[in-house]
Amino acid sequence: MKFSKEARIGLLVALALLIFFAGFYFLKGSSLLSRENTYYAYFDDVQGLQSSSPVQIKGLGIGRVAKIEFSKEKVKVTLSISKKVKLMEGTTVKLIATDLLNTKALRLDLGSGSNELPNKAELQGSQEGGLLDNLSGEISPLITDIRKVVATLDTVMLGVNNMLNTETREHLKNSVAALEVTMKNFSNLSAKLNNESNQLASVIRNANSITSNLAANNQQITNIMHNAEGISNQLANAPLEQTIKDLQATVSQLQGVISKVNNNEGSLGMMVNDKQLYNNLSETLKTLNLLIADLNAHPSRYINVTIFGKKNKDTH
Repeated sequence: MKFSKEARIGLLVALALLIFFAGFYFLKGSSLLSRENTYYAYFDDVQGLQSSSPVQIKGLGIGRVAKIEFSKEKVKVTLSISKKVKLMEGTTVKLIATDLLNTKALRLDLGSGSNELPNKAELQGSQEGGLLDNLSGEISPLITDIRKVVATLDTVMLGVNNMLNTETREHLKNSVAALEVTMKNFSNLSAKLNNESNQLASVIRNANSITSNLAANNQQITNIMHNAEGISNQLANAPLEQTIKDLQATVSQLQGVISKVNNNEGSLGMMVNDKQLYNNLSETLKTLNLLIADLNAHPSRYINVTIFGKKNKDTH
């Protein structure tokens, strides 16, 4: 079946009008072939919410704003929600900002009731601060703290300016000069240490060698420590206290003897302190020495040996 040219033009115009009206109602938030439920919410201020603004659940678009109108000092907002979404009792709608440009949308917070809300039911509406509002609320206390800090810094700077008089500046200048001299000394010391690096390396090697020797002789050192511990235990177990007491008794007795000697008591005391006795002993020893010498020189005077019954006489 063929259509005439006029019929085809008419069909094209009708199709264009249908698309136009469908797009017009879509932009208004309605749909000619919609399968949606309608709900209502009331707000004190919609803050620039527009028709066809999205309605979301957890960031997922499930409908749009169909109509916004003023009603009894409130703003009535009509929501078109897909019938696939079941809204239970307790569901609320909140006006939110989706970006930093404060673009508005509606967010549904699903309720936990057991019954589904009927078509054209009223939802409890509320508003949520935008990102800029939240950021402003967080920054405001920070700005207050910054102002306090600036005021404190201003006070501190005034105090520092009052402290930095001519005398203080001169002291600071001298301190900086002394610090510069100290840094030069540190630099010279560092240079000397660099020059002595070979000797330091040798010292470190010697220290490593000593450490190695100690590690190699660890068993011997352990034996020495055990022996020292044994000697210490023996000393600890020795009757030192009784020995000291005996020694003290002996010293006391010796002191008594010395005291008697000093006081001319007893034979030893008299011999030590009697000068006449000393002289007599000395004379006796001299006489005894002379006698022994004469005996050695003329033994026949004192010893007579008779051989064959004849007696020898000393002619001297």
